[in-house]
Amino acid sequence: MQQFYVLTHLSAVLFCLCGCAKTIDWIPVTFKVRVQDAQCNDLLDPEKDNSWIIGTVISFRGITVELNEESIAYPRTRDLPAEYKGFRLEKGNDYYYLAFGEFYGGSDYDNEELYLSWPDGSHNCITYKRKLHQMRIKADEVFKLDGVKCSNPVVIVK
Repeated sequence: MQQFYVLTHLSAVLFCLCGCAKTIDWIPVTFKVRVQDAQCNDLLDPEKDNSWIIGTVISFRGITVELNEESIAYPRTRDLPAEYKGFRLEKGNDYYYLAFGEFYGGSDYDNEELYLSWPDGSHNCITYKRKLHQMRIKADEVFKLDGVKCSNPVVIVK
């Protein structure tokens, strides 16, 4: 009788471990870059002088693009899921930012580097690292701006 009891509980545990597994839909990753001056004025606002977008050169995974009016996507609808290639200018709650992605959320990333060369000759490097923890349903993310840990959106002061 005791063997039956142990086997029954062992079977229930194995069923839960194998049959109760959930599929996790990880949130996609999007790099967001804000540009502001020392007084926190938004330098990407299209209603103002937009000189921090046009002429900026961005390099990622061996692809280099110089931003101009035609190379920036402006999302116009929420009706259908859009597929973006390259950067796009998006409006946050109180600021604009350059968005890059979406990258598949179900992957680990190890120090992905995004290089930005600005029209004034300055440069920045954004580094991204992500480690998934499937059992805890958690992802540890680290964004760095020029080697210093920061948040997403990354805020660059010019």
